[in-house]
Amino acid sequence: MLWFKGWLETRFRLLFALGLAGFFLASAYSFGFKSPAAVKVFAGNIPLLVTVIAGMLAGAGISTQPAMQATQGLHGSMLFTLSMPVSRLRLLSVRAGLGWLEMAGGIALLCCGMWMLFPLLRSTTTPQEVVKHAITLIACASALHFISVLLATFLDDLWRMYGSMITYAALWWVSSHTPMPASLNIFRAMGEGSPLMAHTMPWSAMAFSVALASGLFFVAFQVVRAREY
Repeated sequence: MLWFKGWLETRFRLLFALGLAGFFLASAYSFGFKSPAAVKVFAGNIPLLVTVIAGMLAGAGISTQPAMQATQGLHGSMLFTLSMPVSRLRLLSVRAGLGWLEMAGGIALLCCGMWMLFPLLRSTTTPQEVVKHAITLIACASALHFISVLLATFLDDLWRMYGSMITYAALWWVSSHTPMPASLNIFRAMGEGSPLMAHTMPWSAMAFSVALASGLFFVAFQVVRAREY
């Protein structure tokens, strides 16, 4: 029931995220790929799209949210949600996990669309590299996803979206304008350091992202456990 309830709350956001990915692919297809430089430009914009998808599908912590709008204050069915015979840890885990699965599915479809639409990409990369690229994007986006999950535990949904985008922009600025080690730069790992461009797996950045995501989820649980709703 928890999974179904979470699905009802996020299904339209998932549809919007897939529509955004489809628009991105259609726009790139309309311009066409005529050279490896075009592939590089396209790959460089993927982290931005993945970041938006990660923040959009993070959910609202253990709060109840409308299907397709950002709101302030508690939703009308929040008391029903809290009265369910489940722990806050399980409620948070299901909602964060469902959002992560939706994010992973969206990224996988994005990579499949890239492979199917662009012959030049198929000629310069192998199917295995596209799969590795999808795995890299999902691993690196996990940290971004759980940043938004953490913010959802103490911010209204509207402010969570604002806070997520501001945090992502700040992290991108730091990664672009400071000598950050490649092992910590998840944006580089999703772009120029990805298997699609560098033809190698950024294992250190992926491991850092997964570790950071785990830490953020632990902090989110501590906030949920201590907060009065």
